Amino acid sequence: MAPKGKGKGVKKPPVIIIDGVDTSEMTREKLEQFTLKVKEELDKEREERNYFQLERDKIRTFWEITRQQLEEAKAELRNKERATEETQEENEALLETEKQKIKHLKYEQQAAAAALRAENLVALKAAKEEHTEQELELLNDKRALRQEIKEHMLAAQDELRRAKLVHAEELSKARAVFEEKARQIEDKAERKLNETKVELTVKHRTEMAEVEERKNKQLSELISHHERAFADLKNYYNDITLNNLGLISSLRTQMESMQKVKERAEKIARDAVAEAKGLREPLEAAIIDNKELKRQMANYDRDKAALAAKTKQLAVLEKQFEVLKWEYEVLQVRFDRIQKERNELKARFSRAVLEVQQRASLKTALLETKLKNIEGRATAPTEIHELLKHKDTQIEDLRYEAARLRKAHDDLLATYEAKLAKLGVPAEELGFKPLKAVAVAGLAPVIGQGPAGLVTRDP
Repeated sequence: MAPKGKGKGVKKPPVIIIDGVDTSEMTREKLEQFTLKVKEELDKEREERNYFQLERDKIRTFWEITRQQLEEAKAELRNKERATEETQEENEALLETEKQKIKHLKYEQQAAAAALRAENLVALKAAKEEHTEQELELLNDKRALRQEIKEHMLAAQDELRRAKLVHAEELSKARAVFEEKARQIEDKAERKLNETKVELTVKHRTEMAEVEERKNKQLSELISHHERAFADLKNYYNDITLNNLGLISSLRTQMESMQKVKERAEKIARDAVAEAKGLREPLEAAIIDNKELKRQMANYDRDKAALAAKTKQLAVLEKQFEVLKWEYEVLQVRFDRIQKERNELKARFSRAVLEVQQRASLKTALLETKLKNIEGRATAPTEIHELLKHKDTQIEDLRYEAARLRKAHDDLLATYEAKLAKLGVPAEELGFKPLKAVAVAGLAPVIGQGPAGLVTRDP
């Protein structure tokens, strides 16, 4: 056994680890390969370090340039703000100038409104005079139209009388023609009936004679034939008696043939009788047709009487229709004329009310403008008192003007209703209902209580 002390004195080489690899146990070749690999990685790390240093320098350069641009932008912004302040000051000065111009324009507008109000008063007075003149003209036209209607009515009555006379003449002529045609039809039917009766009688007699002749001829032939047969039979029996009994059978045969001949002759006679009966049936049918024609003649007389009654009734209805048609035309003319007058009056009334409303709106706007101007100015109490007194005077004038217009409106409405009543037009047929002055909240009556200030409303 080896001594223990000697074994404890041996030391192990130190362990070297590079990149997680133990190099103490590598051979020389492996160490060389590992060294080359580590060297390559070192070169690669150096290249990357140089690249990142270049990138850092570029970023720093870009940051310096950006900071310089920021400083320039801030300086430009300060310049723009100063320019904006200067522009705002110039705009305020220009605004003050424009306000002064607007004040001058408002004053000119007020002066123009006063002149316009005076012109409107003059125009309203002229329109009222024109309305009076037009009303007189309408009354004159109405009288002329009434006279013209009377003349037309007289002319229509004369024309109606002439038409009645012409219609009566035409009706009498038509009645005469109709009666003549009826007589001709009756004569024709009677002649045809007589001719048919005669023809059938002659035909029947002829056929009966022919049948009788054929019957007599056949009877004579049968008698002669029977006589000859009887003679032959007699001779035959004599021969039988004389000769022999053997001929009896042959005679019987002949007798049977003769019996057949007799039966044929009787059959021919029966056929002749049946043919005579067949000829009797057409005669009976002709008699029945004759009775039917007589019945139709009786119905024809009754229909002719009914036709005459209906013709009279038609004439009466035509007269009534003509009268109603004439009355309808007269009423239509009156309605068109009255409707036209109604539309004209309505249009004038609407225009007058619209003008009044426009003037009132204009005055209200002017007052509001003046009130705003007063509030915008710091006037002395004395000036305010005088201005309020002046405005009170204007308000009184406006109230007087409104009362006058209201009175004119009521007068025009009363005249309109009186004219409609005079023409016989009910107020319900107008299609609208005029509104009269209405008191509102203790104030003076106000015109135009309809929607949007209208002076009429639907019924």
